[in-house]
Amino acid sequence: MLKFLTIENFALIERLEVEFQAGLNLVTGETGSGKSILVDAVGLLAGGRAAQDMVRQGFEKAQVEGLFELQEGHPAWRHLKEAGLEGDEGQLLVRREIALSGTNKVFINGRLATAGLLGEVGNSLVDIHGQHDQQQLLQPSNHLEFLDAFAEQPALLSAVSERYREWTEVKDKIRHLREGEQDRLQRLDTLQFQAQELEKLSLSRGLDQELEEERRLLSTAEKRLAHSSQAFQILYEQEGSAMELLGKVSRNLQDLAEADPALTDSASKLDELRFQMEEVAFRLRDYSDGIEFNPDRQEAVEQRLAELQRAMRKYGKGVEELIEYAAGIGPEIEELEHGEERAEELEAREKDLSARYMEAAEQLSQGRRKASRKLAKAVEKELADLAMNKTVFRVSIESDEELASPRGFDRVEFLISPNPGEEPRPLVKIASGGELSRIILALKSVLTLEPYSKTLVFDEVDSGVGGRVASSIGDKLAALGRHHQVFCVTHLPQVACYAARHLQVGKQTRKGRTTVHIGVLREDERVEELSRMLSGETVTEATRQHARDLLERAHQQEAGTGVG
Repeated sequence: MLKFLTIENFALIERLEVEFQAGLNLVTGETGSGKSILVDAVGLLAGGRAAQDMVRQGFEKAQVEGLFELQEGHPAWRHLKEAGLEGDEGQLLVRREIALSGTNKVFINGRLATAGLLGEVGNSLVDIHGQHDQQQLLQPSNHLEFLDAFAEQPALLSAVSERYREWTEVKDKIRHLREGEQDRLQRLDTLQFQAQELEKLSLSRGLDQELEEERRLLSTAEKRLAHSSQAFQILYEQEGSAMELLGKVSRNLQDLAEADPALTDSASKLDELRFQMEEVAFRLRDYSDGIEFNPDRQEAVEQRLAELQRAMRKYGKGVEELIEYAAGIGPEIEELEHGEERAEELEAREKDLSARYMEAAEQLSQGRRKASRKLAKAVEKELADLAMNKTVFRVSIESDEELASPRGFDRVEFLISPNPGEEPRPLVKIASGGELSRIILALKSVLTLEPYSKTLVFDEVDSGVGGRVASSIGDKLAALGRHHQVFCVTHLPQVACYAARHLQVGKQTRKGRTTVHIGVLREDERVEELSRMLSGETVTEATRQHARDLLERAHQQEAGTGVG
């Protein structure tokens, strides 16, 4: 519920702080005192549109801030958690700033947020029902929700939704298969060609580097043979080779070492060098013997490398990626080859799922039709207490398989006939603003759309009625206060006497500027306010006694019904 409201520089309000409580919060005041400004402010907290003309003249920006207390499990917490805007446990702080510059801001729990997020959260916080704000009831798409809330078939609704999901998923798969038949055949032909093409390449990891290396060796065979043979000759085989010369040096060094042991180490190192040179010479000889002159192999390598490079350019992939791509072709070919068979299987399943959905939707529709008659009677009874006793209320249900949706195949619309003898017609074509407010009150009195507490705002729901009917309206508003916080603007004392918290709005002039003020009335002050509402400017002891009687009857009724 809305616990605390602060308003600054908003319309005629310079600064207001208002504390609300559970149950029925009623706002009264003389005509033009600014009561509707409070409704507009609460609407902003629920995500209503902000306009620059809301800013008080002479100021750059206006601010509205509200503190909500929410029970555990309230749907607003889910939206806030997803957005990372969770606050203190059980409390939600919303602030709107409206600037003449156009840079309006939304803050949730002290952090900047979007108006879209506030709209999602606000839908679960506040419902505003005023003479000029009846969009929810005027939209037939919402009537189905009202009826389902009254019919109480959650398990069946869930089953219909799940079966619809399964059914449409299979239908989508069939549609994709059928619409893409030509594409499927073309894709199959393309993949089969690619599979054959890539198979001929005998792909392996690092194949391109291997072929490049083999081509390099084959193309340099003659050069490598010449260099290795010549090096072997110079190093080992020809007369006067390096090995022969080194042998002579080694023998001289050994003789020196015998004469002077200081050269023994040098003689040993030279012997090691001879062994290493001899090893190199033999390695060169074997290398020369292993060199292959194979023009045919070179041509084959060149051709295979060219094919590989063409494939890499064609597919835009390297060898490793080509291998992965080739590996994925097979399963896709298999799936495409069995496309027709798959479509037939899906069509059989779609037929079964369609039948299961229609069966559940029909059960849901029958339950709605049964509930619709009870709802119509209950609403008519409530409307009779609200000065609409001649009104006929009907629930029109049109069932058509073409309307299939997660909520079944029914189109629901509320119809009324305010005058005897006239056929019931859609609300949008018949009902006035005051009638719509009372219809909403009647609906809210017989059902609750939400299983959680909300703030319900009624702006002059009692317009055009009085006496016993007004008392009935007050009683119904108080009854709604058992489950929700109710915020109501009224001109009728017969309604105001039911308040759990009575707030009075007034205007005053200070330093040449008009400002709006609000205060919570004590019991004696309530008597004076109700007296004013009963008689106007002239308040007599008789009107005060009448006001006391109203309060006493309201208190007795509340005590008897457990309201408050």
